[in-house]
This record gives sequence, structure tokens and C-alpha cells, in this order.
Amino acid sequence: MMKTVLLKNGFLVTPRRVIRSDIALRNGRIEFISGQTAFDEVMDISGKYVVPGFVDIHFHGYNLFEFTIGLYDPKTGTYDSSPAAYQQSFDMLSRKLTEFGVTGFYLSTWAAPIETLKLCYSRLAEYMSKAADASAGARLLGGVLEGTFINPDMAGAMNPDSVFEPAPHVFERIEDRGTIKLANVAPDAGRSSCELTEYLTDRGIIVGAGHTNATCRQVADAIKAGLKYSIHFTNGPTGGSYKPFDGGGTIEAVLQFDELYAEQICDGFHVNPAYVRDIVKRKGVDKIVGVTDCTFVAGSNLKQFTVAGVNGAVSDDGCYFYVVGKPNTLFSSNLTMNRGFANLLNWFTTDMQGIWNRRHEAMDLEKALVATAKIFSTNACKLTGLEKKGCGSVVDGAKADLCVLDITGSPGNYKVTVESTIINGNMVYSAK
Repeated sequence: MMKTVLLKNGFLVTPRRVIRSDIALRNGRIEFISGQTAFDEVMDISGKYVVPGFVDIHFHGYNLFEFTIGLYDPKTGTYDSSPAAYQQSFDMLSRKLTEFGVTGFYLSTWAAPIETLKLCYSRLAEYMSKAADASAGARLLGGVLEGTFINPDMAGAMNPDSVFEPAPHVFERIEDRGTIKLANVAPDAGRSSCELTEYLTDRGIIVGAGHTNATCRQVADAIKAGLKYSIHFTNGPTGGSYKPFDGGGTIEAVLQFDELYAEQICDGFHVNPAYVRDIVKRKGVDKIVGVTDCTFVAGSNLKQFTVAGVNGAVSDDGCYFYVVGKPNTLFSSNLTMNRGFANLLNWFTTDMQGIWNRRHEAMDLEKALVATAKIFSTNACKLTGLEKKGCGSVVDGAKADLCVLDITGSPGNYKVTVESTIINGNMVYSAK
């Protein structure tokens, strides 16, 4: 029988405002308190902020594990793709990510040969088929097929030799056993892209567009076929056009079409913070999804590495990774969700000069917290359908997947510390 826990004296970041209130965690759900109730445990969180647990829909790996090819051995420069290596690494991620406030995540693949993709998704299927204890760590929610159907000319840090023409029969060869929940289909191939988008959408897979140089018209056609979001919008290989032909490029399309969500990597390197503020203003808070795009080098002591024949290096300050010989081509990221949350909160709470906008006024802390919580949890849950299961919001009756934050400092210079992470009403991480 699950314990009933009272979180006492916290500041609750709800979808509309921040309120000071007690809440109960009962049977894996949030319960707003009314009247006297008995509790098995009382947690005094005076002065702390309760936000919905972070959900990362674009994450490749951490601490030497790269989902596509396995566990990296720095001594040999090889990757272990054995069942044991994957099992160990999935467990490691599930535990480790709770330290960053993550309650759910999806693992993403690079451009890779079909046999490589079949192997990593088979490992994922085996792991997900087991009735893992949901209270043990962050939920591994499925896979993201990122690199297979991109525009090879927009491959960025990926190997274009492992990019395929968009077609259902190519997808079927991966034999993912239902683990792929999101997929990248660049609209650049026109009708072929739309046919694959329709096919995947019919299978319940959410389709995004990244590593693309599609025209606005091609994106519009893809939306009709089922396209739902833009993958790491404006990061690196996202095409745009200042000319009117075909309505412009992908950047113009994503800004124009309100139905599309847009991922943002809020590390301050992939996208200039001034552009992030511009994009949020244009798209609206409810259409931005904060992601990490984190890769296996994060959490390790590596300085150089190779993935699928592409050489990467760590910046001198250790803040980001880049392709050797192409310092402006970034190689996934070193970001964690808690740091992304802190970055965006600080950008929101300071006056900032934009690029497309002359100036962005600072938000007060309450407004900024509500917006940032939506971007790092609520919106991902809306996009993926997790909202229907009660995830992504601090409201009465919602799933008790929560993060308790200690926030200190001043506007533009807040320090955010994950005090505890709660999944299904159970504390899975505590900083104490």
C-alpha cells in the first residue's frame, strides 16, 4: 500500500499562478487539501517551489552511454552494445536523471545503419517490456528516431551516409517493436515525406521536423499530413529564407504556423538567448518545449570522441561539444534539464535586447516560473499525449510526478537546486 505524504508550506507552480499551499500525494496523485486528513509522512518544504517533473523528449545519452551504439570505453575507443551494457545504462539513466528533476524521458538515435538501429531499439524493447518499478527512477518512455529521415545536406554533426529516403518500408526494416514514439521526417522530399508522415501518424507516432531545409510550403503540406513539431528549432541545420518564394523556409514556417510546437535547447550556445526570447514571444509560451539534446560525453571526463565517423571535441570551458574542424557546428549538448530550467528562468527575469525585437521586458518571478514550468514539462506532455494520463501540471488529481526546487538569488541571477524528485507519489531522489 502506498504511503500518503503531505508536502507542507510549499509554493506550488500551477498552470496559472504560484500559490502557497499544502498538497497531499495519495495513490500516486496530487490532492489539494481540504479539511483534516491523516498522513503517513509529512515533509516540510517551506520556501521551496513545487513544479511538475521535467520531461525530456530529446535526449541521446549521458555518462559514456550513447543510445544508438552503446556504452563507450575511453581506453579502447569502442562501444559495448551487449544486452548487459544496455540494461546497466538504462538503469543508470533512470536513476541519474532524477538528480536533474527529470521524471520521464525519451531516448533519441543518430543517423545510423539500419542494423544498428534495429539493435538499439531491440535493447529498448526488451527493457520496456519488463515491469520495472516506476518508483525506482525516471520513466523511460520510448524512443525518438531523429537522424534516419533528415536532409543529408543538413546533417550537422551526423553522418549523411546513414540517411535514408523517407519511405514506410525503410521504417519497417528497423523493427522497433512499438518503442519509437517520436520521429523526425524532414519535409524536404515533398510527397515522399508527407506519405511517411501520414504513415507514422497513423501508427500513433508523433512526427517532428529537424535537420531540414524545407520551404514554408513543404512544411505546410507536412502539417496537413500530421507534422506536429520542430526539432531543436533554429539550432544549426534549420533552413530559413529572407525571400518570399514558397513562403520562405522552415524558420519562417515554424514561426508562422501556430499549431507547431518548437523545441529549444536552452544552454545559451545552441541558440542565442536573445533569439530564445524572440521565439517565445512569437510562438507563445504554450508552444515551446525545452529539451537537452544531451549526449554521452556529458557527465564524463572525455575531451575528444568519435561517433559514426564524425570527430567531436569538448570546448575549453567544458560547456559544449563541437565537430572538429567546424567549431560552429555543435555536437549535441552538455545540458541537463535543471540547468536549462535555470537558464530560461534567468533569461525571463532580466531585461534583454532581442534580435527581431528591440527589447524584452523582464518578467516577475511568478510569471517566469509558470512559463518555465510549462516549457520544461507541461508542453512536452501535451505534445506526446502524457497530459491525458495526468502528467505535466501541478493541479488537483494530476499524476504526482513532481520536482521540489530551492530557488535563491535575484532576478537574472537565480540559482536553482533540485531538492527532491517525486514519481508516482514516491520520492526517488533527495539532495539531503
